[in-house]
Amino acid sequence: MASRIRVLAVVGLLLLAGCTGMGGSGDASEAQGGGDGAQMSGGDGSSQPVEADAGASDEAGESIQAGDAAADRAIIRNGRMVIEVENYSTTADAIAARARTTGGYVSDSNRELHRDGNETWYTGYIVVRVPSEEYEPTQSMVSKQGTVRSEETTTNDVTDKLVDLEARLTNLRERRDRLRTFYEQANSTEELLRIEEELSSVQSDIERLEAQKRSLEQRVAYSTLRVEIREPAPEPSAQQVPYHERSLVAAFLSSATDVYVFTRGLLVTAASLAPWLVALAVPVVGGRRLLRNRSLPLLGRRGGSESGTEGGGNGSDDPQRESTAAPDTESPDDQT
Repeated sequence: MASRIRVLAVVGLLLLAGCTGMGGSGDASEAQGGGDGAQMSGGDGSSQPVEADAGASDEAGESIQAGDAAADRAIIRNGRMVIEVENYSTTADAIAARARTTGGYVSDSNRELHRDGNETWYTGYIVVRVPSEEYEPTQSMVSKQGTVRSEETTTNDVTDKLVDLEARLTNLRERRDRLRTFYEQANSTEELLRIEEELSSVQSDIERLEAQKRSLEQRVAYSTLRVEIREPAPEPSAQQVPYHERSLVAAFLSSATDVYVFTRGLLVTAASLAPWLVALAVPVVGGRRLLRNRSLPLLGRRGGSESGTEGGGNGSDDPQRESTAAPDTESPDDQT
């Protein structure tokens, strides 16, 4: 009996010790859990700036990558601007000088003069090609020259086309190298001719694709800007008054102006024709005098011959007249 009591007492002490250990471990775990929670909360509070910095760095990295990707793209840019300025020549010269300063050039230009009565004004355009990095600064410079009426820019991404051309060129060059190797190893004339013909075709394709690639690269490297320049046109004149409603003074002055213009036109015409008339009159007058001098001796000879013939005729007629007159005068004597 006593032994059973001892055994039960030992078991009760063990159970009590076990419960006490479990309670201590639970408190310790709670304390540790609280410490962990505090550590975690503290970690979260301190990690927020870290995560923000990481996000900012990621965004910066993405923007840099996007910028690099955009810089790696082959883009052709063409622009058109319409501006109104006070002086066409000054603006066109300034744009051309800007293009040359930036390493570009003027590819085309045109200017047209308009006239309305006494008013004149110019319109036209100038096309410049500038390096791609100078396209936007050139646009800004042009916009400062006058009033911008319209502005547009078109882009064409030819990156894929350039990549395709480069891949085709690589394949064609490799094929050309193989053909050259086969050409050196050929043993018959027929085989040499066949390889040479194929090699010539491949070389032609390479040159054609290289020309296309150079053209695209040139268009990518230099952007095109067409600037249409317009001077302000004069304001339209007042509506004309019908002719029958015009004042007498205005009609008289208009008529006098027309007479003056007509007279002045005649004088100007006469002045312009005077040298020609003098130049033409000299040979005409000289020719007439020459012909007159040659005809005078002939006229003298003809006059002498005619007078001689007339004198002979008169001498033969006089005796007849005297003979016929004599009987008439003597008839009275005979009668006496």
